[in-house]
Amino acid sequence: MAERTGILGKFLALVQGEVAADTLEAYRRAGQAVYDLLQQVEERRLALKIQSLNPWTVDPATQTQFLCAWNAFVLQTLGDRFLEADYGANPATAGYVPPITAKQALAFYTQVGSWLKRAYQAGTNPDYRLDVSLPANLPAWGENESCPNTHLDGTIAATRLLRTHAESAIAVFESEALPADKQAVVNQFHQLLASATSEAEYAEQLWAPNLPQEVHEQVEQHAKSALEQYYHLGQILAMPQLLDPSQTVETRASSPFSTSQRSRPLPGETGFDPWCLTDPAVRDDWQRPPETKEAIELLLGHYYCCPWAPIYVVKHPVQIGDRQINTSQEFTLDVSAEAVFDGGAFKRQILVGSFQSSPDLNYCAPRPSNRRRESRRRGC
Repeated sequence: MAERTGILGKFLALVQGEVAADTLEAYRRAGQAVYDLLQQVEERRLALKIQSLNPWTVDPATQTQFLCAWNAFVLQTLGDRFLEADYGANPATAGYVPPITAKQALAFYTQVGSWLKRAYQAGTNPDYRLDVSLPANLPAWGENESCPNTHLDGTIAATRLLRTHAESAIAVFESEALPADKQAVVNQFHQLLASATSEAEYAEQLWAPNLPQEVHEQVEQHAKSALEQYYHLGQILAMPQLLDPSQTVETRASSPFSTSQRSRPLPGETGFDPWCLTDPAVRDDWQRPPETKEAIELLLGHYYCCPWAPIYVVKHPVQIGDRQINTSQEFTLDVSAEAVFDGGAFKRQILVGSFQSSPDLNYCAPRPSNRRRESRRRGC
């Protein structure tokens, strides 16, 4: 954990536009169990090899535990290395990070818990089946934003650690007891490892502070490619059938979207439910406060914005409109006509991100007397 910054450091962080890393530090502390789990997994791998069990004959639940532990480890490592790189480069503002760093680290950290939970479940239930598609991809990188030097420092530091553990995992496949027909697959594993390692080493050899922008972008490209490849390789080493298109990985089936949900009444029609886009888990809580009744009465006449839309977690890669959303990413539907009163456009968009709970409430209920003044700061 970072040492608390003094008054001067807080002032410097404020001047530089940095944000407090309290939330990130909480995720960092909570994720330390990941490293213990990975050690247990590697010991279990070694024990299975001693028993002359090759990775193809390991039971599905154990394979799943290995895979989920690897994914949690990679994501936790990336979040930790990003924080460490920023604190190391700017010790005076330790405990604060640039917004772009906070956003990217949060994208890594928020997926750790779900993979950790799956790993523990698979370790206790021999019939456990995953609820997501494989192989999973890393969370999206920041779009249209220049990658800070500290991100590259953190990325390169992460590739070194991932390489060490990937090499340890691939060593399990080196066995005289391995069936002859699997040797070609093992050769592919080594090829994938060589590809990821070459990308990582090239990025590290290119990297130096104050590089020209075009070289900086090359470092970023190679480093990110290495991370993606290590992430996928670790999943394949845990579950070798992922590399064989003729074999399928059994997962729990998703519930189909019912026709009754599609045929619900639309706004203006008899029986329309103004709460139809609100998360069912919290709908009753939101309906109790008297302020919500006032807000819904206004919405029934105007539909200024979507009231408290659910946060969805992707189980299988999906494309919505022109947005491709990957496994474990979160998204919500943002619908609003608030800006129309000031000459703006009607807004309807998919928001993808790492969403956090907040004590702030805003019922999105415009008031004619202060509509223009508040329109710029209201949100759903």
